[in-house]
Amino acid sequence: MAPTRSLKLLLVAAATTALKPTKLPTIQKQAKALGAALAAVGLTLAPLAGVAEETSAGFEEFAAKGGTMEARPECFFDECGDQSKACFTNPSCLKGVTCLGNCRGEQECATRCFARFGSEKLNDWLSCTLEEKKCVVTGVKQDTSAFYATAPQRLSNFDRKALEGKWWKVRGYNAKYDCFPCQVNTFSTAPNGMRNDIEFRVPKPDNGGYWQNRLEEVIIDERGPQGKASYTVGGKMYGLEFREQWYIVGADSSFVLVAYKGDTQQGPYEGAFLYTRNKDDYDTNSGLRSKADAAAKKAGLEPSQFCAIDNACPTTGVTQAGASKDDLSKEKLEWADVFDLAEWFRPGTTAKKADFDPNKM
Repeated sequence: MAPTRSLKLLLVAAATTALKPTKLPTIQKQAKALGAALAAVGLTLAPLAGVAEETSAGFEEFAAKGGTMEARPECFFDECGDQSKACFTNPSCLKGVTCLGNCRGEQECATRCFARFGSEKLNDWLSCTLEEKKCVVTGVKQDTSAFYATAPQRLSNFDRKALEGKWWKVRGYNAKYDCFPCQVNTFSTAPNGMRNDIEFRVPKPDNGGYWQNRLEEVIIDERGPQGKASYTVGGKMYGLEFREQWYIVGADSSFVLVAYKGDTQQGPYEGAFLYTRNKDDYDTNSGLRSKADAAAKKAGLEPSQFCAIDNACPTTGVTQAGASKDDLSKEKLEWADVFDLAEWFRPGTTAKKADFDPNKM
């Protein structure tokens, strides 16, 4: 049932009040009033039929199949009150929230939202509302076991010490995750494994330069639940945890070829990438290229399907990912943001925009 005109007015009033810093003490009351009003008109989210029997691989698959998320509006302000206050009184953070709502779980879209609007405030809000307190859920059990059932054959004799130091990621197999420009990974020894400091860039729209991103992974000597992986890898990106199984499928002193499978609450994902010590080694060293391509084919990966990562890394036009102080002063909320915000409290309120582009918000 579509929201009535009065409900739309209620959503506008409640969300608009929440956006005003001068009304900070009333945020919790407004959220509770919104939830109560939705219940009064019979639009609260009822549990899905057959929830106990249904499973989903994650948010992205659930949304792609037409599922509507379940939300507890009061959770955002009762259980994650501090995080919501900090975010909802910051125009850039709120823009990030509405941007992510428009992505409907699609990861490449979300990455661009974080590149433009990311901040510790947004990370904290997402961590609390999605992972810690689960203010928004699919309503069905997440099950990725089938996804991990098949895996490429790992090298049995690979020594992780060979990873230590700086590597360039020069080829990527999954365009959504592996092909961002200027990718440098630096490995160092850590308890029970290794630490990987990652740098990559996200292009700004209209050839406007790049957002520089950094994150950290921890690599542990564990074979994963199926016992097939070389290592288990984990970390936190944009406030949300991720888990991966790495399979070293080819290596010598000059290259390392990694296939991976991973998952977050968004859902499972997979890909592969090639490390070399120097960023032009794959293009200039025919011997290395032949060995890397042969290893890829043996692992069921077609070399021609890998992207060539742009590692030119220009020094101009580069800014740190997320909203700078200058961005914060320029960012303005629009009426469209008010309606997009409602999607978090009552999923399904607005239709997904087929042509949504985070860069054009």
